[in-house]
Amino acid sequence: MAETKDFVFIFPIIAAAVLLISLLFPIMSVSIFYSGIIDPAIVGDLLPFGGGIMDELAPFLLLVPELSSLQSGFLFLGIGFTAFFILGAVLLIVSGIRVKTGRKELKKARKKWLRNGLSYIISEMILFLILLYGVPYGFQQLGIALEISFFMGIGMILIIIAGGILILAYILAKIKD
Repeated sequence: MAETKDFVFIFPIIAAAVLLISLLFPIMSVSIFYSGIIDPAIVGDLLPFGGGIMDELAPFLLLVPELSSLQSGFLFLGIGFTAFFILGAVLLIVSGIRVKTGRKELKKARKKWLRNGLSYIISEMILFLILLYGVPYGFQQLGIALEISFFMGIGMILIIIAGGILILAYILAKIKD
């Protein structure tokens, strides 16, 4: 067991680095079309620290009042990504260091790694599906002629990769145990 913790501790640290790197890339690409007012469609990236699509929406806020709530939603989404994944990265680094120094049992840590890895992957997929299908459906139900589409960005893909790295850490620790 001593040799297992000597190499497995690096995986949560790598996953934390991938989470932090994901904040440098767009979370997703967004395309917005409003018949008659926004022609051609507004296309931009949703960035964790603002900018991108947020700046593209600014000139249209007075023409289409619905865009202000959409812009607020994008802002909340970017802040949420930033806060949760910085906190998650810090906790993963601490977890890896605690396993390496022997302050935490590998058995307890690997269960946390599996849970975190699965939650990263599942939450990203659920969020993407809600944005892909739920937001346009909501606008349709409200009678708003706003067409919006989302495309998964590098930031989301890196978060899924970080979840996969954590699951790999769990598997390797389980095999060696």
